[in-house]
Amino acid sequence: TLFLVASKTFTTQETMTNAHTARDWFLKAAGDEAHVAKHFAALSTNGKAVAEFGIDTENMFEFWDWVGGRYSLWSAIGLSIILSIGYDNFVELLAGAYEMDQHFVNTP
Repeated sequence: TLFLVASKTFTTQETMTNAHTARDWFLKAAGDEAHVAKHFAALSTNGKAVAEFGIDTENMFEFWDWVGGRYSLWSAIGLSIILSIGYDNFVELLAGAYEMDQHFVNTP
């Protein structure tokens, strides 16, 4: 089982409530806190909080702290989208986004 915890700051209340609920559920079966490090991955800018949660920072996908939530799917936050729709479809999504960027940049 792999859990992805996506939070820029790793402090967002709703996200961390869900992450702790998943962690508690997982630990009931896994029994050992050490397993959290290998069954959870983080998409975040806050390595300290990721490590405190128990996730191995080698399993942390970082992105720039200036990336706002509405644009984050183009960053590491998009990992769950890639896993859901597949790499080829994600590349198509990025291509479409690029086309729209170009449209708005170049349209008078």
